[in-house]
Amino acid sequence: MTTSEEAVADSNAPVEDKVRTRGGRFEFLDALRGLAALAVVIHHCSEVLWPGYIRFSTEYFGAGVFGVVVFFIVSGFIIPASLERGRSLGAFWVGRFFRLFPLFWGCLIAALILHAVGVYGGPPGWMASPAWNLVTNFTMAHWFLSGPNSQMVIVAWTLSYELVFYMFVSLLFIGRLNRRSVPLAVLAIGSIFLAALFLPISMVNGSDATLATRLTVVVATAVVAVFFARRAATRRSAAAAVLLAALAIPLVLNQPGPSGYSAAIFATMFVGTVMYRMTAGEVSAKLGWAVFGLALCAIIGLALLQRPDLEPVGGAVVIWKKYGITMVASYLLFAAALLLRRYPFPRPLLFLGRISYSLYFVHALAINFLPKCPVSIAGIPAAWLTFCLWVFGSIALATLTYHKVEKTFLTLGHRLIAKLDARAQPR
Repeated sequence: MTTSEEAVADSNAPVEDKVRTRGGRFEFLDALRGLAALAVVIHHCSEVLWPGYIRFSTEYFGAGVFGVVVFFIVSGFIIPASLERGRSLGAFWVGRFFRLFPLFWGCLIAALILHAVGVYGGPPGWMASPAWNLVTNFTMAHWFLSGPNSQMVIVAWTLSYELVFYMFVSLLFIGRLNRRSVPLAVLAIGSIFLAALFLPISMVNGSDATLATRLTVVVATAVVAVFFARRAATRRSAAAAVLLAALAIPLVLNQPGPSGYSAAIFATMFVGTVMYRMTAGEVSAKLGWAVFGLALCAIIGLALLQRPDLEPVGGAVVIWKKYGITMVASYLLFAAALLLRRYPFPRPLLFLGRISYSLYFVHALAINFLPKCPVSIAGIPAAWLTFCLWVFGSIALATLTYHKVEKTFLTLGHRLIAKLDARAQPR
């Protein structure tokens, strides 16, 4: 969901000859990001303004989930490539930190301030453990550590998945398995059903966690750590593998929601990597699209297998066909954009893609801070006037934070990476 192509903008890279670029960025990815961010904004604005939309989005199609899944496929497409084209694993993590954390922390602090003055609602369970929730939020792994009642910024749960995916990719890089994208994606797709049928939720600190589930987490972590440490090229890499495994495995096995859905998210990102390999010519088109189709079948199967459950906010019954329809639509949009990757996309859409990370976060603050229009004007209903105010206000605020926060800290990150590279050079 939140990526840049600086590390991928190598003119000698084969994929560069197969994708239209602008300023070192893949146009079709920026277009997808722009559409995804706009879908999330529209979803959250509509939830507040039109109560009937909540029932529709819960039972049939969720624009927010649609946008989020597009972000996940995009991350899967570009993140492994960014790591492989970069200078080192350390440089990759420095870049990711300056790309993600400064803006996230800024929005989190703003949300906490608005919450303190009564403007921003926040999660209902926040005050149950405010100190713990504050700490876990700042780690960006809060979704796995504390669950949905811990996140002050409602959209931040996706970053927990992104963070763990970066850990997985890093482990694969250390173990020199990162280019085995097809078998990895097939394994991830197969895990959807295994997780849905057999994997408990919140195996570490959930209400149903037991000694047996915690021992399972410890054993799984040890197995993964030993496996990748033994495949590491150096002792330093082996130590990094142990650290990454010790973080990633307990987190992912402590997912608070349906295990099959969580597995589907990770599988989606691994499928995105296969599509990158196909675009780069490392995987045949026939094999790449076969994996893509297999993932679609697995998602549909998951939607048919899952039992309905009650959505706590709107009171609607969650029919899992909604997730099937929504995720399939996200996949199809990505496929269409990938097929059109040589063609230009509308500049407004590319602009939204460039500011998409800011837009994804600040719109939640704008919806709470900007007032609703009290009356209709010129025959336009007040709800629609408010909708336009929130959407365009969010875009304006995101433009500001993109230039003043995102770009500023990206520059700082690049400078730090350059210093690290200079120190690493032989004298």
